Amino acid sequence: MVMIKVLKIIGVIWALLGTANIFLGMYGGSTPEGLPTFGIMFSVALFIIPGLIVYGIGELNSRKLRG
Repeated sequence: MVMIKVLKIIGVIWALLGTANIFLGMYGGSTPEGLPTFGIMFSVALFIIPGLIVYGIGELNSRKLRG
């Protein structure tokens, strides 16, 4: 049961890190044109999608235990 909560928490944190990376790159970057498209794809591919997958695995296992 604890592992399920850990998976869900890690998934949410991972997805939020990717989202924060996109926003900080777009609005807090030193380049005037903001974050390039490659940076957005990098954040989505390596943070947001895996984070949501990990959260989904935790939620699926949570529903299996509830019945």
